[in-house]
Amino acid sequence: MSIKKILFMSAALSTALFLNGCSNSNYQATSAGRQVQFIDTKPAANCQFIGKAEGRRGTFFSGLKTHSELISDAATDLMNKAAAMGGNVIYNAQDASLQYVSDIAPTDAVMTGEVYRCK
Repeated sequence: MSIKKILFMSAALSTALFLNGCSNSNYQATSAGRQVQFIDTKPAANCQFIGKAEGRRGTFFSGLKTHSELISDAATDLMNKAAAMGGNVIYNAQDASLQYVSDIAPTDAVMTGEVYRCK
């Protein structure tokens, strides 16, 4: 094998490993984000609507994470954003990703929901 081929393969492998490390970083819930709950039923009358929020998670290379893993990270991002808005409940959370693209080559996941503050 020539020196050029070895150098090229070495550089390609290093770049792939570096980018894989960047794209696989885990989204972590903040302490406030961990207090946020997802609910399926309409919030009680004592809950105040704050607004809508969107959680996102993307990876530059498709195939490094499944859509399920990406949407889990997007849910964590949504919880953190809801907490930053002052909310503690997310109602009507939905996967707003472009599903037909996500199934083939999952590169981005989006989750939306309505943020409430319940006492």
